[in-house]
Amino acid sequence: MLERQNYLPGLVLRKSAMKNDSEKRKALIIGLDGVPYSLLNAYLEQGVMPRLRKILDQGLGLHPMNASIPDVSSVSWTSFATGVNPGEHGIYGFVDLNPRDYSLYFPNSRDIHAPPFWEILGKTDQRTSTLGDAYRKKVQAPCRSIIFNLPHTYPAVPIHGILVSGFVAIDLKKAVFPDSAYSYLKSFNYQIDVEAETIRKDKKQFLNELFECFEMRKKAIDHFFLHEPWDLFLACITETDRLHHFFFDAAMDRAHPFHEEFIEFYGALDDWLNMMFEEFMKMSRGKGLFMVLSDHGFAPIKKEVYINPFLRKAGFLELNSEGQFFQKLGRGTRAFNLDPCRIYVNYEEVYGRGTVRKEEGPALLKEIREALNTLRGEGNEEVIDSIYLREEIYRGPRMDQAPDMVCLPKPGYDLKGGIDRKEIFGQNIFTGMHTRHDAFCILPGDYGWTEKPSIDQLASPVLQYFTR
Repeated sequence: MLERQNYLPGLVLRKSAMKNDSEKRKALIIGLDGVPYSLLNAYLEQGVMPRLRKILDQGLGLHPMNASIPDVSSVSWTSFATGVNPGEHGIYGFVDLNPRDYSLYFPNSRDIHAPPFWEILGKTDQRTSTLGDAYRKKVQAPCRSIIFNLPHTYPAVPIHGILVSGFVAIDLKKAVFPDSAYSYLKSFNYQIDVEAETIRKDKKQFLNELFECFEMRKKAIDHFFLHEPWDLFLACITETDRLHHFFFDAAMDRAHPFHEEFIEFYGALDDWLNMMFEEFMKMSRGKGLFMVLSDHGFAPIKKEVYINPFLRKAGFLELNSEGQFFQKLGRGTRAFNLDPCRIYVNYEEVYGRGTVRKEEGPALLKEIREALNTLRGEGNEEVIDSIYLREEIYRGPRMDQAPDMVCLPKPGYDLKGGIDRKEIFGQNIFTGMHTRHDAFCILPGDYGWTEKPSIDQLASPVLQYFTR
């Protein structure tokens, strides 16, 4: 039995989970973006997903899981793929800021500083990491992987196998490796993501397009799953996240005008999961590793909360009239916020117009914490649930890029940056918001958890399976 690794707290891989007589191991991993443990469990109990219920009855366990901090897809899926903390892989959100001129940029796959587990297994990894160092020498022969639609893998880099990037991917050709896979997807006008702007014009049309995108996604997945050789197959469904953002209020409300469509989508998802599972069991002679997981949970929204206007009102932030977004920050700015609630101190040693000396940082962060704890929502409810300093949640060589403080909200209060907003509270078209605590994972029952797992812990069981 492999010894438990120090960097993997909470997971114990029992001996019975390590038995596999197959000469050629296979693993199927399915990602369901934004599916909460609580909703999945409720639908299992209500009979909405009877086929998944039967799958679980075959020795698989459904576990609640924590997402990354912050609980956004770019951070969570990267933490899953690399098996390390953001302080090591270097992704902290969908956007980052150039400290010289405060311009925004979008980190992509090239900004990830740790190898994903499929590169470790394929022996194509060029980067080092805690996880990679632990397993690299244990990989005997390269494993061929198909990685399909996983967020934050754009642009696609060469791997031993096939990689089709998920959102945010703006050019299909750059999102696919190799060219032969691109040619197939191009042949039927494969769509990377549903067009979100449709929701503002026609909710029914948006749902129709969501179902169409899901059908297209399944067609492409099925093609590679059935007609390409692979040892590891990872496919992610992002339509669940889009459904939840715009229709989460329909999930449990039978009187909601779109409740039936919401249930219909989960029924179609249940059918597809069952098809994939049954086919995989045939391929692997019932001995392959089957895993399903989400990258975060969801909860209904009461209000959006814009942190930059709050910081401005509290005297921590100053805006000029010229420039775009954070280029408007004035000389009086001591701190600012990047989505969802990543607070950065405007240090003079770091930023072009920084005003805060390093020694002033701890006192300033304490002042900001005290101010944030005064935020109140509906009925005088607390808005902020948890506040973390960077040292409390991040570790690794990329700590210098980490936010100085990260906040998590109480359910119902969706934290945003809102640099151009004047008000602190607002409403948008969204009805669902991300949560950290309510993600899920499905693993063979012989994988035991001594404590609630986090998403960065799930890469190690995959590597253990292929290297034992």
